[in-house]
Amino acid sequence: MTPTFIRQRGATLTIAMIMLVLLTLFVLAAINMTSVNYKIMGNEQARNEAMAAGQMAIEQVASTNFPAAPVAQTVNVDINGDTVTDYAVAVAAPVCQNSIPIKLVELDITKPGDIPCFGSGVSPAPGVPLGGVGNSLCANTQWDIAAHATDPTTNTGIDVTIHQGIGQRVPIGTTC
Repeated sequence: MTPTFIRQRGATLTIAMIMLVLLTLFVLAAINMTSVNYKIMGNEQARNEAMAAGQMAIEQVASTNFPAAPVAQTVNVDINGDTVTDYAVAVAAPVCQNSIPIKLVELDITKPGDIPCFGSGVSPAPGVPLGGVGNSLCANTQWDIAAHATDPTTNTGIDVTIHQGIGQRVPIGTTC
């Protein structure tokens, strides 16, 4: 009778090799998954930076008197403060969506922002509050400002468009 261990000599080696191959494949899959996650995280960070750059450009335009002369402009944004342009943001000309005249009864004489709006067809002098229910010398307008941010320095392919609605009080007669 032949001992059983003679017939099983290569079985341990074969099983060990199969386990080693499976372990290697598991490690390679984990490394590949990690590198994909890093790429996704980097792309998400670049997208968020581009959105922040677009928002900064919109706020820069909104802080001016843009209803007087709405024009398109390009704003260079430095996100990290190293004096190198990180994003070039093309801000389209602001578009007026609507304009609603402010009624005299809606104004408050105690608010400094309302004083220039007082006046009407009866009293065209601004700042002179006369009674009445007609329209004042001001209107509330709603504007859409669109910004298109791209990354000119790296090959991330970032291309983000942001729209921001802005309400602005303007004198009657401002183009809308």
